[in-house]
Amino acid sequence: MENQNTKLKRVLGFSATYGAAMGLVVSGTAMFSVTQVAGQASFAVWVTGLMGLIPILCAALAFSELSAMLPGGGMISDYTNPALGRFWGTLAVLGTYVLLAAADGSTQMAMSGYSLQDFTGIPAIVTSLTFLIICLLINIFDVGIYGKFAGILPIGMMIVYAILAIVGAAGVGEHMGAATPLDNSFLPSSGWVAVFGAVGSSIWWYIGFENCCPMAEETKEPYKVIPRALFAALITIFLIDVVFAYASLKYTSIEVLLTSGISHIEGSKAMLGVVGGGVMSLITILASFTTANSQLAALPRMFYGLARQEQLPKFFGYVHPRFRVPIYGTITCFILMFVCTVYICFKGGTAEIMVMFINIVCVAWLGCYILAMIDVIVLRKKYPDFPRLFKIPAYKLICTIGILSSLYAIYTISAYILFTLAWLTIVVLFIIIWNKVHNRPINEVSKIEDAAIMIRERTEYLAVWDEAVVEWLKSRNAM
Repeated sequence: MENQNTKLKRVLGFSATYGAAMGLVVSGTAMFSVTQVAGQASFAVWVTGLMGLIPILCAALAFSELSAMLPGGGMISDYTNPALGRFWGTLAVLGTYVLLAAADGSTQMAMSGYSLQDFTGIPAIVTSLTFLIICLLINIFDVGIYGKFAGILPIGMMIVYAILAIVGAAGVGEHMGAATPLDNSFLPSSGWVAVFGAVGSSIWWYIGFENCCPMAEETKEPYKVIPRALFAALITIFLIDVVFAYASLKYTSIEVLLTSGISHIEGSKAMLGVVGGGVMSLITILASFTTANSQLAALPRMFYGLARQEQLPKFFGYVHPRFRVPIYGTITCFILMFVCTVYICFKGGTAEIMVMFINIVCVAWLGCYILAMIDVIVLRKKYPDFPRLFKIPAYKLICTIGILSSLYAIYTISAYILFTLAWLTIVVLFIIIWNKVHNRPINEVSKIEDAAIMIRERTEYLAVWDEAVVEWLKSRNAM
């Protein structure tokens, strides 16, 4: 009974899960990506976004089944370890989340700096690095006032972003005398080739939707709530982004959308004048700050977890006695983001450099989604009778479609594959050398029953799932 008091409570419902899945839709880079894809695909951008949604929906189904099987931490490694082994699980975490923090975190910082520079003239590198240092101080000293606003900020910004898109598309800026419609064609100059070729870039609209899966251990009926939240969030993202893209195209030249490093702000300014530009700049600064701050908080804790499992050096598992944070992981993450932010600003914060950083992460993340779908296929074969309270219908067909469409999306941004492969090669070499030095099997495969038992021990009772798992464990022991 004493341990019961320390268990995580299952208190979260649909709204919290939906909000977590929607979280990255209002990041600075996500909104920038919307106008970038609009510049590439013109008014056929909805086709591009819809094509990009196909592999994402398949991946969402995969994460729904996996989180229903193991409603615990919800990291990709939790599902991959019993399916394919720790090598693949560690590669998935280090290969994607480190890139996300270094590349996207720095892009977020730089974008907030250039947004402020557009209005104040203060050099972007000054404000970008200032914001980054503030994020470091928040994560070390745990400034409580920020934590009180961090939860509600994304929801508020999402609402403002949606209103901005709808008002802009409705032509309110024209009635204000602040917007002049342009005659952009339905298709770009390269035709449908450009529309289909922008699919990989549109993936960034949806990246991070699976952020609600780590909340599975605190969610009431996650096997029902998570699938509904994922699909509702993805459809919402698609609709808002398409409306915002349409409004931007209606009043902004294609050249500006393609070349500006803050094209989403330029689009907002074109559709609603100074008011639109100011609102979007504020959203960008807040969104970029909160997103980068969250990444600076999340990655060190992933390092901490891997260090505790002896998959990373021990010092990453050190918690500062006074500040109670994994201090070395936090500093390492800060240095990665600092170096990349300086590089982006040194390159002038152009659309080209922003797109490069985004697409490098996109390639890795699509690989992670492919891994999740492979996990589903492998676990169906290895543990056919394990309780699945949510199952993908026609899973072989859905996963095949998801994997092939993900590979196509990667193909459309193939210019960035070498950068991603270079990083993954470094991670692979580290994993092999680390395990060899410590005399551990390179690809130890864990048992799913161990994961299920651990979830039951650390979380509150979960109706239906608990009973089903207990029966399954009994049948395994009887064999």
